[in-house]
Amino acid sequence: MADELVDVFDRFDLSNKESSGISLDGVDEDIGNEECRKSLFGRVMGERITNFTGVKNFVSKVWGYPKNMVAVELGANLFQFNFSDGMDMERVLSGRPYTIDNQLLNIKPWVEGIDRQWEAFQKAHIWVQLWNLPVHWITKEIGVKIGGIFEEVEDIIIPMGGSKEGRHIKLKVVFNTGQPLLRGTVVKLGGQSIWVEFRYEKCPDFCYGCGVIGHSDKSCRHKSGTIRGSSKPQFGPWMRAQAKGASPIKRTEHRSEFPKDPKEPINAVAQKLLFEGEYLVNQVRDLDSSRTAIDRLKIARNEREDDLVLSGNERD
Repeated sequence: MADELVDVFDRFDLSNKESSGISLDGVDEDIGNEECRKSLFGRVMGERITNFTGVKNFVSKVWGYPKNMVAVELGANLFQFNFSDGMDMERVLSGRPYTIDNQLLNIKPWVEGIDRQWEAFQKAHIWVQLWNLPVHWITKEIGVKIGGIFEEVEDIIIPMGGSKEGRHIKLKVVFNTGQPLLRGTVVKLGGQSIWVEFRYEKCPDFCYGCGVIGHSDKSCRHKSGTIRGSSKPQFGPWMRAQAKGASPIKRTEHRSEFPKDPKEPINAVAQKLLFEGEYLVNQVRDLDSSRTAIDRLKIARNEREDDLVLSGNERD
């Protein structure tokens, strides 16, 4: 604000009324502070300007239509959400992160100056998956320890199921939006070192050139798409959870010790297709058999009706 006043004094020749100003006391400010304490503030962390109506409809639905909530647009991609119930506010904060149109909607409680300070939104929440862990490392204690590489670990989940890639740990962490997304970390135990890969759930748009969320490759200052002079891509879609692109890091695959039968004519997928094909053929055959039986019944019924007609004519 001081810089703004300096700019005003430099640009304008103020009159006595303009320069003398108006003084406020603490009571005047307390009223506004009380209203703001019942509010949450949100900034869309992206270069695309988000439509206010779209944001209002999005948060109303995602937050379960909080009673008497009022949304106010404060500027480009900056919003205030007034609540009548403090429990609704706590529920919204505990439900972070939120993503709208592939851009992070960073929700924060009110602090003085939040509407004028970009730095107030520099830290945000995100869910990150930890992959490539040995099975005996799938514990909450180890997950929290690895999560120490982030600003803060707020929650941890160990999914019960697994997949063909193995099992993983999920962490809800606080990260610095002004820094590149972490791709993973080296974890050491004794003489063993393992690369633990990070994948981000519902990951907002981020730059594949520098790894920072909120802008694209086209507007990135690192036009080469690499860092530290490397010729290889440093960031990419493999950092997204359930991404189609595979990680460029090669892992040791655990293959079966038993060789396949060289006489086996088809693989498992073909066997499945063959089984399904045979099933369909049998279904068609059963259908044809049913149709044949129905046709025979119709013929028999018609013959019976003809016999009845002939018998009636003979009696006449």
